[in-house]
Amino acid sequence: MSFIRFKQMFPFKVLLGVCCLFSFTSWAQQDAIIQLGSKKISAGVFEKDYRRLLESDSIKADNKQKFLGDYIDYQLKLLAAEDAKIHVSPAFVEEYQSFRKELASPYLVDGEKTEALVKEAYQRLKFEKQVAHILVKLPGNPSAADTLLAFQKIENIRKKLVAGETFEELAKKYSEDDLSAVKGGNLGFITSLQTQYAFENAVYALEKGAVSNIVRTASGYHLIKILDVRPNQGKIRLAHILVSVAVNAPTNQQVEAKNRIEEVKKYLDKGEESFELICKNYSEDPYSRGRGGELRRWYYTSDLSEELQNKLFSIQRLGDYTEPIRTNLGWQIFKLLDKKPLLSYDEMAEYLRQKVVTDPERSALIRSSFMARVRRENKIMVLPAAEKIALERFSQDRLGDEYFLKMPLLQVGEKSWTIQDFYQFITAQQKSKLKSLGYLPAISESTWLAEFVDLKALEEEEKNLEVKYPAFKEQMLEFFEGNLYSKIIDQEIFEKSLDSLRQQTYFQTHAAQFTMPSRVKAKIIDADSPKTLTEAMDLVAKSPYPMNKRLPDINFNLGTSEIVEASKKVAQELFMLMAKNRDYVIELAGYHDASEADSMSEARVNHLVNYLVKKGISQTRIIEKVEGTLKPVSKSDKAKNARIAIKFYSQSMDDVVKRFNAIKPQSLDAVEGYFVKGQNAYLDNISWEVGKQTKEINGRHIYVEISQVEPERLKSFDESRSSIIRELQAQLEKEWLTNLKQRYPVVLQSEELNRIMQ
Repeated sequence: MSFIRFKQMFPFKVLLGVCCLFSFTSWAQQDAIIQLGSKKISAGVFEKDYRRLLESDSIKADNKQKFLGDYIDYQLKLLAAEDAKIHVSPAFVEEYQSFRKELASPYLVDGEKTEALVKEAYQRLKFEKQVAHILVKLPGNPSAADTLLAFQKIENIRKKLVAGETFEELAKKYSEDDLSAVKGGNLGFITSLQTQYAFENAVYALEKGAVSNIVRTASGYHLIKILDVRPNQGKIRLAHILVSVAVNAPTNQQVEAKNRIEEVKKYLDKGEESFELICKNYSEDPYSRGRGGELRRWYYTSDLSEELQNKLFSIQRLGDYTEPIRTNLGWQIFKLLDKKPLLSYDEMAEYLRQKVVTDPERSALIRSSFMARVRRENKIMVLPAAEKIALERFSQDRLGDEYFLKMPLLQVGEKSWTIQDFYQFITAQQKSKLKSLGYLPAISESTWLAEFVDLKALEEEEKNLEVKYPAFKEQMLEFFEGNLYSKIIDQEIFEKSLDSLRQQTYFQTHAAQFTMPSRVKAKIIDADSPKTLTEAMDLVAKSPYPMNKRLPDINFNLGTSEIVEASKKVAQELFMLMAKNRDYVIELAGYHDASEADSMSEARVNHLVNYLVKKGISQTRIIEKVEGTLKPVSKSDKAKNARIAIKFYSQSMDDVVKRFNAIKPQSLDAVEGYFVKGQNAYLDNISWEVGKQTKEINGRHIYVEISQVEPERLKSFDESRSSIIRELQAQLEKEWLTNLKQRYPVVLQSEELNRIMQ
């Protein structure tokens, strides 16, 4: 039976302490119009629920009696849950606390500060700035001496700049950013949310040609110069033709590749054949060639080198293409497929909000602003005399019973904490940091105190969310009730319906009603042309079916089976694809460089398989291949040969259909499985005999393969089980409600109920 989740329909109060406890009180209102045993529901409460649900279209005005029946049934089940003490069970309390913590998160931030940072980020996104910098690095967890030395270095560089030396030459000579130093410090065009916030703030405070004062970030000290400013270029979608040649290839190969791309350009310029057709004939990119060179993503300026930025974003008209361009892949010609400007604020706000709250520096600002408000609103008070003693005596030897340890140090509203509480907090934090970092960072007692104050203030703020925010209270009440209802339904209906003896008994007494109609097992392929049909039949003859989906190779460190850092994201993406698409099967082909032991290929495959299996991917969905030193991808960079190549397959014909329709929409439809009369028009119009046939219907080319024909028969227990469970659940619910109405006699004031539901 369907049911509606009603809010605030039963009495309880929430007591928050070390854990949550729940107790029910009685609804002893004098104007009660529904009474279930001793529980009374007032006209006001009932009317509020009825009006709200009516307005939300959860119920219809002409279905009042069903609503009333569902309402009473719902209340009876909640009473049963109350009597069963489900709400005080450890599991229920844990779930409640977990949900509360999750729901509390958006209430424990400074919304105004967050939105201000989101708007700031969007305004900055409107412009891209070409930036150069000079960097003097700082080590992780720098000492005072490290910091001073780095500052003196950058200060000396700044003095040379003031004295007249050029920024470019100083960057080449002194910058510790090796990648940009050779280019005179040039980082290319950047925009908001691409660098550390402190760096970004300095960039957007400067005009073209200006140089910053000394700027400190987590990386070190910077001098920053703005080389150019331009409007945001938006994003583009591209197709390309690639003639592959390594950067360090012999001269004859370089010349051959250049001649070949110039030949391609001549064909394009003639205009006799499409870009897509020429791409299929000449491009050496196996991933995009089949779809006319289309690169299936949007590119922003930040995704491209400065040279490519200038050349690709300067294309004005859709369909235009570039001159041949030398890249690290070889020679490429790019075609502009689509171009879009920067999205509106409304379109980008949610994306920017996620970026802002996950940015370490911005999130720290949001938290700082929020804690300042919490301190004000909760009347936070650090007692000066106790503070002085606490900070002075922390580093001293103590016996543990000194008088000052019991002195109140912090007051938040009506609560207080002692100096001893503060010391215990520091000790616990130091143990935690030592375990996670391996060393104790140099943190002053005053910093510890600030963290202690923030922690206690935040704890008190979180405890009072129900009082401060009615919406939060309402959501928590709704969760409480919904979870309570779910638990009693599981206990009284679902779990009992899964009892195998109960199921067998029901099946034996109702076997005649569980029948399997006549059916066939068939495969049906519907194509737009004989060619498409033939290609599809060839593909589905293979099981699992090969797919065009690709991921980059997963690379390993030479001599080990450890995945390199850059490939860990690929491994994670592989897991997510497998988890999301249950029909996918993958082939993992392991390779090793000739300089490595033969066993490394297998070790790498095993490492990746174990990673996936531990995350829940069945080993039956993984095909393992050990290829050894076959197909080396580089002679000069041996590390590139330590890899695993990934191929995707699917056990579902739906993926075969997607593969064809991605190239040409509606070119293919295909289904397979068991069918009964009325399920498929093609099968309904042919005789049901084992065999294969091909026909043309209304311009479509149809292949039908029937592999099995089954006459009508009684179902087995296993085949009937899902139906048995459904019918058992309906029976159990009916019997349970009958018993509940005997336990809690239902008394209604019909006249008043009818008045409310008019």
